[in-house]
Amino acid sequence: MNASRIVEIERFAQALVKGAAMGLYLTPKPGLVDLADQGSHPDLSLGKMERSLHIVADYLAELIRSLTAGEHSHCQAAIGRRAEEAMFEELGTNTHKGYIFLSGLLLISRRHAGSDDESLLRGAVQAAAGQYFSTQGKDATNGRTARLRYGAGGVVREALGGLPSLFDCGVPAYLDAIERTGCFTTASFVTLSRLMQTVEDTTTLHRGGTMGLARIRRDGQTLERIIGNRGDHISFLGQLNREYARMNLTMGGVADMLSLTYGYLVAAGLLTGGTERPRRPSPHPASRCASGR
Repeated sequence: MNASRIVEIERFAQALVKGAAMGLYLTPKPGLVDLADQGSHPDLSLGKMERSLHIVADYLAELIRSLTAGEHSHCQAAIGRRAEEAMFEELGTNTHKGYIFLSGLLLISRRHAGSDDESLLRGAVQAAAGQYFSTQGKDATNGRTARLRYGAGGVVREALGGLPSLFDCGVPAYLDAIERTGCFTTASFVTLSRLMQTVEDTTTLHRGGTMGLARIRRDGQTLERIIGNRGDHISFLGQLNREYARMNLTMGGVADMLSLTYGYLVAAGLLTGGTERPRRPSPHPASRCASGR
């Protein structure tokens, strides 16, 4: 790999880490850790999630070294597993496990696509995901349990489909909202509302079953309607957060896709609206909506 290609994927990796930080700091997010509280996660805190961002950054940096050296995809899968193990060993919980998979998949695909172009990236994602799921064993995770119990496609369908929640939902939702409103924060919450309506979130299914997933989708519709009517969507989100905490309901897949959306928008130079920066510094490593995670 020549020097310019290395610089390109390093910048892409930095954008993915920045996206994870932006997703973390967007506040309020129902049932999720943010600047206000820990949502429905008594085992988590903002500090833990920030430490987890550094693990994500280190993981992507190691992935770049593997890609640069031309190592086999088995080596990159092993790097991902080591990152998950390091995360659990250091933090005692999963934190960004889903994002490790998704960001790694997108970074590997960016390397093979050689461009930020959406159509090329989607094809590369499908190819990389097909290779991964055909060669790697099926771990006994909560996501896999939920996929089997509820007949959900989850992250497997999402990856094999070329990340439709990112390219068909998150990105166009943000771009449409920023064009209409010119406000980064409003566009972010519109994007969140669309992802709540469409992502097949196995963390939600694991905790709340099909009724929990239906609840989050209805709440996403209501959130979008309140924003469209210029109502008090911040108060509504705070109310949802209290209710989700009481119900032990969360939406980790939605959070992952929101972060991935930010990351891709930053990498592609499409994030506009006055600010790209979260309220805390992020660590550095070197319109149709389709169902997804």
